[in-house]
Amino acid sequence: MKNSKILKSRLVLFLALLSLTITYGHTIANSPIKQESKEMSIENESLKLSVNAVTGCFTVLEKISGHVWGSDPWENAAGLLTLANEQGKKETINLSKCKIVKVVQQPNNTISILFSEPVLEDGTIASGVRIATNLRLDKSSSKLEVEVMKQESGKYTFSDLRYPARQFALKTDEEKGAGVIPQKQGIICPSYIFPMNGGRFCKWDDATYNGKSVGVLELFNNGTGLTMPWWGTHNEKTAVMGIVDEASRPEMFYNINNNGQYLFNAEGKMSAYQRVLFLDPVWKLNKEESKRQITYHFIPKGNYVDMAKEYKKEAIKRGHFVTLKEKLARNPNVDKLPGAIYFGVYGGYPHYVNMPGMAFTFDELKNIIQTIHDDLKVDKAFVHAWGTFSNFVPHNFPISEELGGPKKLKAAVDLAKSYDYLYSSYHAYSPMLENDPDFTTALMGKDEKGKLKNTGSRWARVNPKFQKGLAKMNLEKEISYLGLEADISDITFAAYREDGKAGRLALAKYLDSLNLVNGTEHGQEQWIPYFDMFEGMTYLENRPLGQLSHHAPLFNLVYHEAIANFGKIQDPDNEVTENGDFRIKALRSMLFGRGTTIFFAPYEFEGMAPLIAMARDLVSPVHKETFYAELLSHEYLSADFKVQRSRFSSGTEVIANLGPVAQKIENGIAIPGYGYRITDKNGKLKSGHFVTGIQQD
Repeated sequence: MKNSKILKSRLVLFLALLSLTITYGHTIANSPIKQESKEMSIENESLKLSVNAVTGCFTVLEKISGHVWGSDPWENAAGLLTLANEQGKKETINLSKCKIVKVVQQPNNTISILFSEPVLEDGTIASGVRIATNLRLDKSSSKLEVEVMKQESGKYTFSDLRYPARQFALKTDEEKGAGVIPQKQGIICPSYIFPMNGGRFCKWDDATYNGKSVGVLELFNNGTGLTMPWWGTHNEKTAVMGIVDEASRPEMFYNINNNGQYLFNAEGKMSAYQRVLFLDPVWKLNKEESKRQITYHFIPKGNYVDMAKEYKKEAIKRGHFVTLKEKLARNPNVDKLPGAIYFGVYGGYPHYVNMPGMAFTFDELKNIIQTIHDDLKVDKAFVHAWGTFSNFVPHNFPISEELGGPKKLKAAVDLAKSYDYLYSSYHAYSPMLENDPDFTTALMGKDEKGKLKNTGSRWARVNPKFQKGLAKMNLEKEISYLGLEADISDITFAAYREDGKAGRLALAKYLDSLNLVNGTEHGQEQWIPYFDMFEGMTYLENRPLGQLSHHAPLFNLVYHEAIANFGKIQDPDNEVTENGDFRIKALRSMLFGRGTTIFFAPYEFEGMAPLIAMARDLVSPVHKETFYAELLSHEYLSADFKVQRSRFSSGTEVIANLGPVAQKIENGIAIPGYGYRITDKNGKLKSGHFVTGIQQD
């Protein structure tokens, strides 16, 4: 039955392609446009699309700015198709070098292109290989839809297709602009050399000539991939950003100021190509048939902020956007988040139960909460305690007797509630750890052949279909006994994958039904309707593009008033990481509209006091004032990208200098190194800067 369906599907696809070929041939033969014409064009009020009839490559004239966005600057390739022959040998071919390229004007402001019979490296023809695409100009807006319509692989096996390839590229140091990539919060990659210290410049320039400036990012993977389904490039005149249809889960190929030397290294040759910056969609052709479309939006005088705001319209259409004010109307406890400091207290769990030297008793936890309130004068806090159970995840029970038992934990929670603090113990439903004495494979997923899945990932072993059941087993009892008003569920919602999506969605809806202040590690836009806060959206160390980019609040420019973001436990504000020290993280938190995260083991608590006090006095007031507001804009005010400004719909303006050198902005105003200038919603100005020093014993 299954083989019958496959044969039927292939027959339908073959007939469709055959019909398409006949239509193309008929249209060209009978078209008033001469077949020998080198170019075919369609246009609307904003754009003119021109397609080369020989190569299938295209250019776009954005009429307001007068800028022409060109095609592939290296190989004049409309697309790059990766396939394998019957012996399994892989090869990437230039679609523009196909023996047959047919370009046909269709109704509805559409141009269709058929690439067939590509020429392989050895000069042979890949007979039976065909790719059909459509380019459609919207009649009333500055939008171009690019869709891969049909495919036929003949005796070959398709892997992926980069289409369009190297389109909308920026020439390094000739076009001053940037690549805009929503990885984590977001990054921008300048297309030109800018002021930076010597050590950083070495890393930047080296990376642009080696593999560190080239790679692929997965969609909806908050570990290393994209958190939103769009990207773009802009220069000083105009911007173009592509929003992908997420059904086929395309990836994004990036080339940041690279000259393609990696294509020639094996032969020991020097690349003849210019350094360029481009971002390509990568369509997976070995998956089931699904819509493969990217819609390009052209924005005259636009930049990364305009791109984010353009996507925000799409996010609302896709149903991801539920505001914090709407969540507040349902649950008044959401109002305990604005201005709160997020405290992670680490006692070993989920890695180990009662970890030596780090485990705390519930009496100690209670004392920490009391000290935060009475001595450190923190008005708002969210306490997340790791290590309160005597079993390993995903079995978040029972409350540990060794640490004091349920009554003493309840006493600590009751104290937190008396201060109007939020509290949650650590919960997780997807991981299983080998050091768990009760480790079992019974909860793990299996493939069609019965082989265990995700064996190499301790944090994603549990089959998603079991996760809601694991939560229901104990969570409601814990909530009832402790009187919990909040819940943190770790790791499960770090990505949005097709595999196991139904199970994760069931868990999210269940957690949402409990009407708590819900939080999760990482987060993803599809989970925003079910959660109030994400502990994440910061930047991991050794991230791709790290040496080539600047942090930009792309996610918060879209979603700030829909989800509360705090720092991540692996990158808390109190730790010095690749993302900076407390000074830089505090300044960036105010610029991005993010809350402070302080994560510590109990033996470190005393050393956290100065940082907690600074967060209380500096970051918390801004977070409280901007919590429900839209992040309207963000800009870099200095050539080295260190001085930045953000404006919120609350009327709040934050200017911060993330570097050590004082710099002047407009009107001769100087911002000290690691300094800030905050104008609140009432127009009151607060300014200052961080200082360093030593104290002799």
